[in-house]
Amino acid sequence: MAKLKRSGGQLGRYVALYHELLNSPAYRVLSASAKVLLIDMRITYNGNNNGNISAVLSDLKHRGWKSPATLCKALYELRSLGFISLTRAGGLKQGTRVCSLYRFTDLPVFDIPKLGIQAVKVTDEYKAFKTVAEAKLALTNGCSKLKADGVQKQAKKKSPVQNDAYIASINVLEIEFSNSLSEHRTFPSLQNINKEMSH
Repeated sequence: MAKLKRSGGQLGRYVALYHELLNSPAYRVLSASAKVLLIDMRITYNGNNNGNISAVLSDLKHRGWKSPATLCKALYELRSLGFISLTRAGGLKQGTRVCSLYRFTDLPVFDIPKLGIQAVKVTDEYKAFKTVAEAKLALTNGCSKLKADGVQKQAKKKSPVQNDAYIASINVLEIEFSNSLSEHRTFPSLQNINKEMSH
């Protein structure tokens, strides 16, 4: 029986994940969601855009992603274990909101001047963990740190400078809270207190 011959581009594009990565202790401790996200992000790699890889829920919905919390946790896992690294933090840049960008650590990064991304050689951070126990510890500590950093950044956005809409919403809540208290308890007026004290 003749062997089927396949030329390089006959079957179309493909995602390359080497056995060294797939058999690593770091990969073995990833959750199922993080493993799926690694593949879904890898699909957007075209050979030249490493460092300009995003993971936005609106772009991933067609691949089955529905929960922002699940997506965020999966990103934390991939970052904590060194499969991806942040190249641009998301937020407000030049008056417009931008998404976070990442690079795969097992692939080189080429200069992307328009995004301010500089070339980086392969770093393979995921290889730092020699045992599953080491990887599990790094996963727990790394996710906790990234989560705490995220909470701290959110707190800084609201304080010390707060926008008018935020202040207005707080005032409304305070009024509603005060009204709800007055429905349950009647406080004596200052005038009545003075009268009682005079007797």
